[in-house]
Amino acid sequence: MKQTITQFVITLVILLVIAAAGTGAFVYSGIYNIGADDHHSRPVFSLLQTLRERSIAEHSRNLQVPDLEDATLILKGAGQYAAMCTQCHLTPGMKNSEIRPGLYPQPPNLAKLRVDPKEAFWVIKHGIKMSAMPAWGSSHDDATIWSMVAFLQKLPDLSSRQYKDIVAKAPPDDDMDMDNGDDHSKDADDMPGMTMPAKATSAAPPANEPKHRGG
Repeated sequence: MKQTITQFVITLVILLVIAAAGTGAFVYSGIYNIGADDHHSRPVFSLLQTLRERSIAEHSRNLQVPDLEDATLILKGAGQYAAMCTQCHLTPGMKNSEIRPGLYPQPPNLAKLRVDPKEAFWVIKHGIKMSAMPAWGSSHDDATIWSMVAFLQKLPDLSSRQYKDIVAKAPPDDDMDMDNGDDHSKDADDMPGMTMPAKATSAAPPANEPKHRGG
């Protein structure tokens, strides 16, 4: 019995060494096409997709969501989205951009998709490895990121005209040194097509993000 176990362990170690050597040879050979225009095989794509979705869900599950119906928060988020996100995630009535067709995996069209607030906050703040999604938390505070999340909840309901109107009234993204033009002093209550409180309240303080396992 003892001899059988020993033989099994030795065989297992040999197989692991062969697998590691084979993997190393494959990596260093350069055979694998890393180009974004050569897509993953279906099994590899499915594996990476599941890894991404489960990672985001796990790391974001304990976040505390502030009041995303705050009109001031939504208005600020509109300006942030216009400055930072449209070339990848599009706007109402926008079919494509110069950069989007070359991105892989393809970013979701957020003008047609309502995302989970916790997951949206985590992805915007931390980004996603090996994709075009940057970690905006390195240049924007939590309150600003929550404003984008608040706007994303309204975006799928906006027409092209309504989107342009709300962006025109939004404060500029000072972090990006970018001005959206038009008068930003109008009351947030005037945003078309959106149900808002009679008077906009101040933006809710950002919820503290819990520490996550794995950094």
